[in-house]
Amino acid sequence: MVRLLIVDDHIAVAESLHALLSREPGFELTPIAPDAETALRIVRETEPDVVLMDQGLPGMSGTDAVARVLEIRPATAVIMFSGSMTEDDLVTAVESGIRGYVPKGARAADVVSAVRRAAAGEILLAPDELTRLLRRSRERSRQRLERDRQVASLTPREREVLRLMAKAQDVPAISDALGITAHTARGYIQNILEKLQAHSRLEAVIRANELGLVEQ
Repeated sequence: MVRLLIVDDHIAVAESLHALLSREPGFELTPIAPDAETALRIVRETEPDVVLMDQGLPGMSGTDAVARVLEIRPATAVIMFSGSMTEDDLVTAVESGIRGYVPKGARAADVVSAVRRAAAGEILLAPDELTRLLRRSRERSRQRLERDRQVASLTPREREVLRLMAKAQDVPAISDALGITAHTARGYIQNILEKLQAHSRLEAVIRANELGLVEQ
């Protein structure tokens, strides 16, 4: 018997799928969860074998909920079941431990097959797709490490100067705002360019924005 939880805030869709799958031999359906918090409670109470998880949930997203589900019950197989997921969403879900992804437009037979395969321990992602997503995961990890390195390399004063640069402040305005000489302000700007490997103030601001440094 495969105990199945459907997590979807589109109640009409969820109820239709619930009614369809409850007629499948060997399937036992839990109550529907319209949001992640309800899903986590049902996981604790019923210990489902498989969870069909929508991405666009109110509050906590589906991808964020995946890791929480698996913390509660590692043996549960989670399948993302969504109409729209970006590649980054899917990468996050893979990093969290999903067994696969089934689009909402899939045939009922494909959904049934995915649930049975996931319950049996299969990975539903094709090898080439899994390789691509893992490659993207490694790239995201590298970007996070680079961001952390860049953040650590900038002094608090340099971050202040960078924030003023992002507001299109010129050297006199930066020196006035911080109570430093223009010569000192130029020195800070040069340090920032070198640490961010930028050739101009504009490139430094763009680079900092990409790395999330401007908000620091």
